[in-house]
Amino acid sequence: MNELVFTFNDSINLYSLIHFVEYAILSLIPLVNFIHVVLISVSWEILEVFIPQDWANENILNKFFDIIFNFSGFYIGRVLFKYFKSKKFISN
Repeated sequence: MNELVFTFNDSINLYSLIHFVEYAILSLIPLVNFIHVVLISVSWEILEVFIPQDWANENILNKFFDIIFNFSGFYIGRVLFKYFKSKKFISN
């Protein structure tokens, strides 16, 4: 049971915030849509399995949460972008 808690505690970290911010920034590019985010996110997490550096050595739950943070960052970034655009804070 302690191993499961440890695994969960290690699954969300500072990199999770970085994932969120990166994909929120990516949402500002109008040509990028959700399918691109899915392809980039999943491809990157698969690629990390083959990278020998320590920073790429993650458990499967961490990879899952990374993808969730990617989707969340993209979605919230896109919603905020549309909101500010509708309020004329952002010009066309």
